[in-house]
Amino acid sequence: MLALAGLLAAVPVGGASAKEPTPEAQRRELQKKRARQAAEVDVLKASDAELERALDRLDANVRASEARAASARQAAEAAAKASEDALVAEQRTAGELDLLRSSMRQAAVAAYVRGPAQKTMAPLRAGSLARMATRQYLFDVALGQGADVADRLRATTEDLAAQRVAAEEARARAEARREEVDGELREVSRALDLKEKVADTVEQRLERALAEADSLAALDQQLAAEISRRQAALAARVASTRRAGATAARGTVGRIGGVAVTTVGGITVATRIAGQVEALLAAAAADGFALGGSGYRSSDGQIATRAANCGSSDYDVYSKPASSCRPPTARPGQSMHEQGLAIDFTWNGALITSRNAAFQWLARNAGRFGLSNLPAEPWHWSTNGN
Repeated sequence: MLALAGLLAAVPVGGASAKEPTPEAQRRELQKKRARQAAEVDVLKASDAELERALDRLDANVRASEARAASARQAAEAAAKASEDALVAEQRTAGELDLLRSSMRQAAVAAYVRGPAQKTMAPLRAGSLARMATRQYLFDVALGQGADVADRLRATTEDLAAQRVAAEEARARAEARREEVDGELREVSRALDLKEKVADTVEQRLERALAEADSLAALDQQLAAEISRRQAALAARVASTRRAGATAARGTVGRIGGVAVTTVGGITVATRIAGQVEALLAAAAADGFALGGSGYRSSDGQIATRAANCGSSDYDVYSKPASSCRPPTARPGQSMHEQGLAIDFTWNGALITSRNAAFQWLARNAGRFGLSNLPAEPWHWSTNGN
């Protein structure tokens, strides 16, 4: 009984009071809150550092959930073993009780057959005082054994009652642990869902950034290569996020054709925004900023790059996630440049950075001409900020 009680005590159901959560429960809730906040990050406009922090928190939430699920599974296995041991102990004691009851029945039958006069008549049948004394001794021994069996019967009956309670408690503990495992596995699934939700959006950002790198290659090959390198690292993280068999929900895109373009100030853009771009360039020049840059880029170039890096089938070129290509490559149709609605501005022969005066001028004035900046890329301005 003591060994069984010790075993059961080693498998606590545990759990903090709802009124006073434990530090562990508080840490758990804080981590889940941070993961939810990370999942709400504006992936398309966040900086690389912000996105890394968000992914780190989502990764940490997944790892913690998986660790809790593993711990719960281990505790459930221990509880199941304790339940089995308790049932075995109960069955063993029940068997002992059956044997004792059988022994008591046999003793009762023997006493009945022998009759109560046996002790009284024994001296008369004894041939001598010595034989009489021996018979008296043996009779007393028999009575003592009967009393001992009765005592054992009472003790075993009490043990069985206690063990049945212990076995029921062990079964309840095992069931509670199984439910805890189910709950933790649901938490793991929710954590992975959050991460995959962000990963899907990261895939969109990845494509936009890769498309931008392709557009920048003619203006700043070194920067284009650096963007591609960072996006390759991001692609690896996205790929590791996917659960087995899971794929991002992605639509098929294609070549953007039929874009009417006009060149103003050396920058080719969609004809429908040519007037506002021309006005912007004139206003900048009047304030001492001779801006240049690159605008429209045909989808044909992106299609050729996809075929080289992703494969030649229609799926490879138009549908395969960018992170699945080597090196990662945006699908055609993902860049605002392919619509002629984005410009990568240069000043004094170099791409604009957030530290120079030309960027400050654009930040103050570009909105008047219908262009917005993507904060992570100070040189990139488009009709929708993407």
